[in-house]
Amino acid sequence: MTLMKSKIRLFLIIAAVALAISFIFYIPGTSAKRRIFTFPEIGTEKTVVEVRYLRTPEGMDEVTAFVNELLLGPQTSRVRPLFTRGTNCSFCFVRDKTLYVDLSANALLEASDSASILEGIRYFKQNIKKNFPSVREIQLYIGGRPVE
Repeated sequence: MTLMKSKIRLFLIIAAVALAISFIFYIPGTSAKRRIFTFPEIGTEKTVVEVRYLRTPEGMDEVTAFVNELLLGPQTSRVRPLFTRGTNCSFCFVRDKTLYVDLSANALLEASDSASILEGIRYFKQNIKKNFPSVREIQLYIGGRPVE
């Protein structure tokens, strides 16, 4: 009977330690959020979907972190990045349900491995709206100039 009590006690101790460790490592606001990315496939009209779990760095909002990750391009092979590699975000913020984003002038360059400019813009907006439904409008700028 004491052997059974010892096993139960050991189990309870292990469970308590595991629970304590999970509370120590869980910090509200820093957990990774599931985000869905879509990119055009090379040579077809298909769209490739990637699921990533993103953590938002301290001092950065979720939308900016998402835009930066989106500009890095796909992780899957045979998939086009939305814009020429090296394109980055000059500013990104949401005000009154409108997202304002300025991409560097590199976005205007068309590389053979990236999507066309119009296709890249379409996918960019689609990705934002899918992941941030509270954003109603997107004001996109490239090199400081508005994109219509």
